[in-house]
Amino acid sequence: MSEKVCIGCGIELQSENPNKNGYIPQEKLKESTGHYCQRCFKIKNYGQYIPVKMTRDDYRKEVQSEMKNAKLAIAVFDIIDFEGSFDVEILDVLREMDSIVVINKLDLIPDQKHPSEVANWVKGRLEEEGIAPLDIAIVSSKNGYGINGIFKKIKYFYPNGVEALVLGVTNVGKSSIVNRLLGVKTVTVSKYPGTTLKSVKKQIPHTNITLVDTPGLIPEGRFSDLVCEKCNLKMVPANEISRKTFKVDKNRVLVIGQLLWFKVLNDDGVKPIFSLYAAKDVMFHETNADKLKELLDTQRGDILYPPCDECRDKYNSLEKVTHRLTIKTGQELVFKGLGWISVKRGPLEIELVCPKEAGISIRSAFIKPKR
Repeated sequence: MSEKVCIGCGIELQSENPNKNGYIPQEKLKESTGHYCQRCFKIKNYGQYIPVKMTRDDYRKEVQSEMKNAKLAIAVFDIIDFEGSFDVEILDVLREMDSIVVINKLDLIPDQKHPSEVANWVKGRLEEEGIAPLDIAIVSSKNGYGINGIFKKIKYFYPNGVEALVLGVTNVGKSSIVNRLLGVKTVTVSKYPGTTLKSVKKQIPHTNITLVDTPGLIPEGRFSDLVCEKCNLKMVPANEISRKTFKVDKNRVLVIGQLLWFKVLNDDGVKPIFSLYAAKDVMFHETNADKLKELLDTQRGDILYPPCDECRDKYNSLEKVTHRLTIKTGQELVFKGLGWISVKRGPLEIELVCPKEAGISIRSAFIKPKR
């Protein structure tokens, strides 16, 4: 008899130990219908989070095992946290297989950026990595925009059907897209990282297309993974991200929550102009350089959030590093798992302080801010 697995997260089911993954009461396990493990049941019905982390080795083994039968990779990236979802493990798979790249969360982009602009920008980023997908789909798993386009692209390239590996890091909306394609909410979906634990295979009704929903990889360097689960949820945008534009004098400091801060160094008499993008719950605060230490020491939760009171001490204990950076006009400074700065009038010269393990990078502008 085949081993029973959770239809929500793919984990093997067991009824011996309620403290281990895959637990389900014995009487439920005897039922013939599809089963959810205790963890998925609590996530789906009560929004209760039970953390389980998967290592990169675990992830690699799971994906490589499923690659033996799959012919197509469907890679899902988050356009709002593109650098945080553009992970090397995913890119390595795309170099080996035919792929359709799905860019999710179109609905969260401000300034009404056209899908074709998004696709062209993403195509350029993929070319930099030596990746040429069969096609790119721009979607919103939240409102269903573009989902049918994914189905049509699969049918076009594989008219006789295919087993497709669905890949992505945590929080990109991968399982939501799978559920949209299936037409039913079977796969467990939550904003918490690491919800899917094992690959879940589902066939799109009335087709020969099988979707293999793989576990979400927790990438390195995301600010949102350096805080508690409550703060993590606040930092993952659920609605259109907020934007604030700054025109800052030399030696002024901008503090983003209490996550990072930077001092403006420009000394040419021209004030740089830039916009900062992040989830609406992330607070921005401008101050003088000589008042920064006093501000940080007071731990003002009303103006410096996240982190929250529960995880602030742990976050503040992380080793900090200082970066001296120059961001030119038309470039963006990206903070993985947090947001980005887009420079309208530059260069913007700064001294940035953030945790050593936090990922930052400079890229060509995705959104050019308005004054």
